[in-house]
Amino acid sequence: MSDPSASQLDPDAALVAAIDAAAGPSMAAPDDREAQERLWRAVFALDKWIFIARGTDDQPTPFAAATEQGPAIFAFSTPQRAQDAAAGFGIPKEEVDRLLAVPLPDAAGWVASYAEAGVESMVFDVPVIGAMAPLANLAAMAVWIQQHPEG
Repeated sequence: MSDPSASQLDPDAALVAAIDAAAGPSMAAPDDREAQERLWRAVFALDKWIFIARGTDDQPTPFAAATEQGPAIFAFSTPQRAQDAAAGFGIPKEEVDRLLAVPLPDAAGWVASYAEAGVESMVFDVPVIGAMAPLANLAAMAVWIQQHPEG
């Protein structure tokens, strides 16, 4: 985990475009397994996930909040999306730039470990996309995608 400047965290624009392209069909058809797989493959293709940092600088934690599906951690593809969401969540202006970058594939297991603290899901790129994955599925998705790279 690191806390570098936001510009150093920007992913390849093509990766973000692939996530955005897969998001529409995924959100329109939440029961379509192929549409969901395309979206999550794109999300897992990132080098790192970005999180809004809470807690202390010595022991930062990812921002979590209550949702209709229970407590969720919020992850993002870009620093700008994380900062925009932080502002939307009402995080003080002086703290919206505090970000965590967690490399993949470790990020999935790291987020999944928060199930022990009562977190139930991860929401990705809210409010732009807002795709949700139960934490119980997150690490398994990472393993499956690694073992089946062809899609």
